[in-house]
Amino acid sequence: MCKKTLLSLIIPTYNCAEYIEETLDSVLSQLPADCELILVDDGSTDHTAEILRSYESGRVRIKLVLCKHCGVSAARNTGIDMAEGEWVAFMDCDDCLKAGFFERCMPLPEDNADLYIFSFERVEFLPETQFVTPMMLDDRVYDTAHDFADDYIRKRHLLVYSACNKFYRKSILDDYGIRFIEGMSFGEDRMFNYEYLMHAGCIITSRIVMFRYMQRNPDSASRRSFPDYFETIMNLHRAKMNCILKLSQGTDSEEKKAFIRADIYNEIERMIDRFEEHPEEAKDNLPKINELIFGRTDDISGRFDVVIVLGSTNCGYRLDRAYEAAAGDPDTIFLVTGGNRHIEGIYSEAEFMADRLKKYGIPENRILKETEAGNTYRNLELSAELIEKNMDTDDLCIGIVTGAFHIPRTRQMTAAIPWYANKQIVFIPAYGPNTGPDNWFMNQTGRDICLGEIAKCFGNDPAPDSGE
Repeated sequence: MCKKTLLSLIIPTYNCAEYIEETLDSVLSQLPADCELILVDDGSTDHTAEILRSYESGRVRIKLVLCKHCGVSAARNTGIDMAEGEWVAFMDCDDCLKAGFFERCMPLPEDNADLYIFSFERVEFLPETQFVTPMMLDDRVYDTAHDFADDYIRKRHLLVYSACNKFYRKSILDDYGIRFIEGMSFGEDRMFNYEYLMHAGCIITSRIVMFRYMQRNPDSASRRSFPDYFETIMNLHRAKMNCILKLSQGTDSEEKKAFIRADIYNEIERMIDRFEEHPEEAKDNLPKINELIFGRTDDISGRFDVVIVLGSTNCGYRLDRAYEAAAGDPDTIFLVTGGNRHIEGIYSEAEFMADRLKKYGIPENRILKETEAGNTYRNLELSAELIEKNMDTDDLCIGIVTGAFHIPRTRQMTAAIPWYANKQIVFIPAYGPNTGPDNWFMNQTGRDICLGEIAKCFGNDPAPDSGE
């Protein structure tokens, strides 16, 4: 009777003749007798297939299949279909299994778990040296995927993304038809893992280092340019939230909001970090990110009965934008808001703006001041009370001036205040020195402000704002 195969290790290959022998030697030098190695060549055009045949010859534990070029997801799926092991694992063709890994890890699958997540080392090849970053986990048993999701929301560092540091139960892959999405430009590992987590029971994380992730291929997914990067990242964010938030049962709403905000902030920051190396991505994706930050643009060509200028510690540029938009109409009322102290330390926000308007020649009878509120939501509420008290509110056209980056969340707040319902509201964007559509991503101040606002919008947070 044939001994049952415990593990199937799948390695897809493509034009890796230069280093595939190092990878295979690292595996075959320690592959246990009850494990199989599945090599799926994805239509290589160099000598990779020839090298694979030489390794296959005489080794019954190696399965080799040569396919036409369809991408890494298709190659991995072929390997899954061929796998006879109780467990399935993956490696990339340019990585190296850590010496002694199998000896240390093989007792683990005797536990009643559905997923094992191992540590690994990231090796970056620099001129004349290598830079090694350990990607480490704690030894921990999560009785359920719900417990794992709770911990992930709190830690955000459980090495979920890669498919190459995990053991998957083959029966779960087959019972639920879990396979890699073919045709994705990147992120297929994440989608695979999110789907698997939804069906997993016990999950074990381990300090055992499985492999060395070699970042030496200039054509690898991490270094290539992706013109559809924005859409893919947003889909990955939604899939992550759909998985982890659904699974989590032990975290509260504030923890979940913080998780959502941190994830979108980090994803978009990584996106813009690529602009210098991939300027073509900036051309394709920056307009989409700007739309996310600044929202839609209202038509501000008409006249306004009242212009509300929302305060901030550095609100001078907002006041100047309001003056530019409405000073020419002698009937427009300026309602300046904010009880916090202005950055100059002399006036409150509202008092600073009122004084500036007077210096510009706006008479006092055209200025209303709201000097109590300490955040935008309260600014809007008290502004509504002032308008109701001092003006005829029939058919008013109300302009609201704020930092352009703050408009999407200000729309959310305004929509939540009943008084503004059915009013004609026009949002007038003001751009600070660090928060223009063409420069916010070039400096840390602009990034912190604009990405912070995106995060708050995704977290549906009507809390006080911070800005320029």
